[in-house]
Amino acid sequence: MFPVITDLDAARIRDLGSRLALTGHGLSGLGPLIDLVDTEAEIVPRERIDGDIVTVNSVVSFRDELSGEHRVTLVYPPDADMAQRRISVLSPVGRALLGRRVGARTSFALPDGTRRELRVLELHYQPEASGDPDPPHFTR
Repeated sequence: MFPVITDLDAARIRDLGSRLALTGHGLSGLGPLIDLVDTEAEIVPRERIDGDIVTVNSVVSFRDELSGEHRVTLVYPPDADMAQRRISVLSPVGRALLGRRVGARTSFALPDGTRRELRVLELHYQPEASGDPDPPHFTR
């Protein structure tokens, strides 16, 4: 099943790519994320996103086949902080979670090429479902 991404998240991801292209700098993971947005994802208006889909700033629990259960907040790169379990949407796990429904299974590749699988267990918070689609710096 294809990931479902809000129009706002898709626009911000494309904007991030444009800004980095202008500076001549790149961030690892951006190319695959833009490819996901442009070729694989179903883009929907943020007002119509289902409440069981992981969006940016969502708090989500997932199970990784090797490392067990995790609860994280999916964020844009400037807000990433592993100590606070805030993972970047550009990370392999972040890209795998974005746009997935509760119950979905997906695989992803680590930087060393190792393939892993995860399953989305629970969505504790989704900004769109909570009426807060654009939290400036979300912490929960």
